[in-house]
Amino acid sequence: MISINKSLKTMQWANQGLFEDVSILPSEIYGLTAAEGEWPVGRLLTHFIGAAEWYRFCLTGIPYGNPEKITSSEVLFKSKSYLNELDQCMINESLKEDEVLTFANEVGQKNSYRSTILGQAVMHTAQHWGQIAAILKQHGHHLDLDKYDVWSLN
Repeated sequence: MISINKSLKTMQWANQGLFEDVSILPSEIYGLTAAEGEWPVGRLLTHFIGAAEWYRFCLTGIPYGNPEKITSSEVLFKSKSYLNELDQCMINESLKEDEVLTFANEVGQKNSYRSTILGQAVMHTAQHWGQIAAILKQHGHHLDLDKYDVWSLN
């Protein structure tokens, strides 16, 4: 049977490698944006943690918090292991039966299939990595996303 599990494992592996790759870039990158008013790289990186906490909440009911803002390589590197834990939670959830889950959001109760939440997590992560890579490229830095595509995972 086809499963989202392998996509989640690829996401986890890529997130770890990309957090590592970004952590060695100059500290100026955390404030870079694509355009005036857009989120800077540091906020996008923080959003990986916040979004993963949100998905964990939707899947398990574990409350989400207010993640530390990623403004430096030190904070990014520290956040890497926490993101790994959050990604592992989603991998574990992918082993469960698909069912409709109910959770509260800012407008009230929401229902969603477990598989939909997990699929959104993978897609959302890929979207933001593309966004970060484009911002970095625009400012003269290179982030090799091909290094972390599904074809590169052994």
